[in-house]
Amino acid sequence: MPDVIADTTPVPDSPTSTSVPEQNLISTSVPPTSVPDIEPVPIATETPTPTLQGPASTAAPIVVDPDPVNGISSLTPDWSGVWLCEDSPIESEDLTAGGTQTCLVTTEVVGDNLVITTNGIPNHNFESTLGCCASEQNSVWTIPLTPALSGGDPVTAPDRGPVAFTVSGVAIYGPEEGPGGDAVALEYGYFIEDRQAVDLGVCGGHGGPGGEYHYHYDSNCMHWHSDDQDIAGYGELDLSTAVVSQIIGFAFDGFPIYSTFESNTDGVPSEVRSSYRLRTGEDGYGGIDDYVYVEDLGDLDECNGHSGSTPEAHNEIYHYHSTLTNGDGDLGFPYFPLCYKGVVNEDNYQTTDIGGLGPPPNGGSPPPRP
Repeated sequence: MPDVIADTTPVPDSPTSTSVPEQNLISTSVPPTSVPDIEPVPIATETPTPTLQGPASTAAPIVVDPDPVNGISSLTPDWSGVWLCEDSPIESEDLTAGGTQTCLVTTEVVGDNLVITTNGIPNHNFESTLGCCASEQNSVWTIPLTPALSGGDPVTAPDRGPVAFTVSGVAIYGPEEGPGGDAVALEYGYFIEDRQAVDLGVCGGHGGPGGEYHYHYDSNCMHWHSDDQDIAGYGELDLSTAVVSQIIGFAFDGFPIYSTFESNTDGVPSEVRSSYRLRTGEDGYGGIDDYVYVEDLGDLDECNGHSGSTPEAHNEIYHYHSTLTNGDGDLGFPYFPLCYKGVVNEDNYQTTDIGGLGPPPNGGSPPPRP
């Protein structure tokens, strides 16, 4: 977890994180190229054909009393209807390997938890890239029906491997790629990866350990679109500020993840920005350790979340965001949650047939504020 500071002064590097690296992404070495001077805006935009799964059935679910603090539960109508690929399977094509696979999601209430079982296949066309090839998983995610803030220090999410999952059941990974660099900074030419060839597909994801397809950033593919788009639509950014995000996924503590845009205090949709920046002289090659949290640089806390009203909860609740940029207009590291403010179900650290990556070492608590 990067250090936390209240001003823009760079701080000394923190010790290198220990984690199990991604595998199965090895190919030929990346040829040396010059680092372009580019605006760090994700490539991909709208979801391609074939037809995507629309919002899940709105039939009245079982309703439990919402948490009095958070004001919402995973069984209230606004949250229970977010799942994609649940009512009917959706076919998608791996544009790297060819052939179609099917997105499937099921949900079940077990005690005080909601258990989500998925095969890990997205509800849109995708690219496995060098980690070819993505294959069906047997992933089980467990989140509380009524998420609650822990009241203690946040727990750091795994550096690499799953940190959350989408409403279509696909894994969301942390910011680091297999060799340990920032996968998104690499994608946008901030550094040259000389340890292992890594490539994110047009949807901000790729195949990984055991064939698990996963996202590293929000390229807009995971969002529901009312009209279908051909693969050619990926060439231009179309994340509209006129549309406030609905839930795109859940973190392991059960709190929802929203996309980049939400209504500000005037009711106008605006971009939500992260509060991390690269340390002076760093470029993302060192992964998480190359970044520092700067309080109030952007809109979000050190976990990439904050409290506020959402389309599903008119009272304030804690929630996370995916981020495209930071308060400086640079890379939106950490792109998804970097730590958890709620009580984490550690079963989610081992969710697939390959055993997962385990919890962060030494309990995973982030460094204290200065």
